[in-house]
Amino acid sequence: MPPSVRVTFRALEGSQVEEIWRRQNGECRHDLSGALDHDPPWAPMSLEQVRSKLEERGKKERAALLTVWSSEESFVGVGAYDADWDPACPHLLLLIWPEYRRRGYGTAAARLLLESCFRETLAHVVGAYVPDFSREGLAFAESLGFQRAGVERRAGMKDGRFFDGVFLDLLRREYEGHRESRKGA
Repeated sequence: MPPSVRVTFRALEGSQVEEIWRRQNGECRHDLSGALDHDPPWAPMSLEQVRSKLEERGKKERAALLTVWSSEESFVGVGAYDADWDPACPHLLLLIWPEYRRRGYGTAAARLLLESCFRETLAHVVGAYVPDFSREGLAFAESLGFQRAGVERRAGMKDGRFFDGVFLDLLRREYEGHRESRKGA
């Protein structure tokens, strides 16, 4: 990642809800449907449905829905932290909009999320979930130090074919080791 790539997280505001709605009804439908707990993922959602799903998610006690912003003030994606079920084992989600991928924003945002998890919470392990058809997503998670922890067979369908869901996790000690190895590189 170029050292000049910087991102910040911001709270979700009204104008971003409309952008998320536009993306859910477009190229990010499958990814956002999972994040919004919307089934079936092939179905479009109304702006009010998206707003309602985001409000539901925002009511969780130990969770955060974040917007990802570049240093150039562009809204480049969304992130989520969810420790509602177990504060020692939060789950992360990161989605960078397609036109901003492969520019370092995802790596910068993921590192910021991981640093926050392991420095500011009780987390001893962080989890993630990636559908097996997303080879780029799996490679990205593994580049951050995540390890494959399990598979949910036939988790869903896309384009008429079953896909598996891959569970990944990153232990605190693995994160520390991965973080230290980056410093030496």
